[in-house]
Amino acid sequence: MIKAVIFDMDGTIADSEKIAQKVTREFFKKRGIVLTREEEKIMFGLNWKDLVKEILNSRGHEYKQSIKNTLKERYVRTMRKEVKALPGVYELLEEISKNLKIGLATNSRHREVDIIFDKLGFHEYFHLKLARDHVKKGKPDPEIYLKAAEIFKVKPSECVVFEDSIIGLKAAKLAGMKTVAIVNTYTREELEPEADLIIECYKDINLDKIIALGGEETK
Repeated sequence: MIKAVIFDMDGTIADSEKIAQKVTREFFKKRGIVLTREEEKIMFGLNWKDLVKEILNSRGHEYKQSIKNTLKERYVRTMRKEVKALPGVYELLEEISKNLKIGLATNSRHREVDIIFDKLGFHEYFHLKLARDHVKKGKPDPEIYLKAAEIFKVKPSECVVFEDSIIGLKAAKLAGMKTVAIVNTYTREELEPEADLIIECYKDINLDKIIALGGEETK
């Protein structure tokens, strides 16, 4: 029986992945590094430190904290102005919140969580918010999802996770949870191996379909 729904943040409830992608692409292009489309897709779901390390190391450059900090601040400034919620997410959160526990589990830091939640008004829907600061290992390690289940006092098998990235889906699967993938940063075909259900938008999902993932029907 499904008792909790856990959402990723960037690219899943907030359309911030595209902002991060644009800012990162422009930031490194000015430094003579042109990212390929495949590189950009692989980096979805990574935290900023790992993302910058991947880019610099792939070009034979040494990682520098100052570069990461500058890029992240540029992203935060842009995100404050431009971030929007994914269409239909408020309606789904409203429906779920009346029946199930709702949690957040993101590779972003709590600072970014607060900025996005303040701007988009998500606070009222979530009973739990876990960020990268709250765990030792980020996704694709399952730690953050297992911690959410522990705090909610539910079994991992009683949780449904919403994700948009392959890294996030792998983390949820390793935690033993059901997964719903939303097509945003990856294609349906790319998401398919790690997803129990794939949706194009939030109009494709409702409480009954979420509960059905646990093998039960609503009364």
